[in-house]
Amino acid sequence: MILNCLLVVSGFSQKFLRPYDRQLDSLYRLLIAEPESLERQQAFFDLFPANFKDFKRTYGFDPELSDYDLMPSLAYDHLLNGFAKLDKIVDTTYYTRLIDLSIGGVWDAGAAGFLQELLYVKSKEKPDLLFYLLSTYPDEKVYSFWYFYFNTLLPSKEGIPACFTALKGKYPKIYRILEKAFKASDGQAVCR
Repeated sequence: MILNCLLVVSGFSQKFLRPYDRQLDSLYRLLIAEPESLERQQAFFDLFPANFKDFKRTYGFDPELSDYDLMPSLAYDHLLNGFAKLDKIVDTTYYTRLIDLSIGGVWDAGAAGFLQELLYVKSKEKPDLLFYLLSTYPDEKVYSFWYFYFNTLLPSKEGIPACFTALKGKYPKIYRILEKAFKASDGQAVCR
């Protein structure tokens, strides 16, 4: 199994990465080489950050490391060419991770923005599953998820997506929290 041994796929950036980051990037490179491999998808998924704090630690820009830290520049590929394409992971497991990654999140122009981009796409693919899973979380975490979802610099032209509004009757509590977070977050992000 891939995770049972430390694999390092060679690449220019590899020597500049911290050990965890090196392993994550190695698994990403293996995944890209064999994107249909369940084993490689699972290994990448298992090592990928599990929450927003770890996500920021891995992909966030740190001014003290800016000359050496390459992970912020790999965030786009890891998220949108790697994590976004993990189609062999069970939907409930995948969407639970997506929710956990979003709780506590705030917009930024880097990795968090890419995470939001992925969240927008995936949430519209399976909105009923998303709402169902959110209904198992405490209200404050549901609010935090939606706050991150809508946290942008400019107010949304679309507003609340129609696929979410369609679920208002089925999940009234989740929808009320969504509306509250939308009002508090949409267009309220701060450029740092």
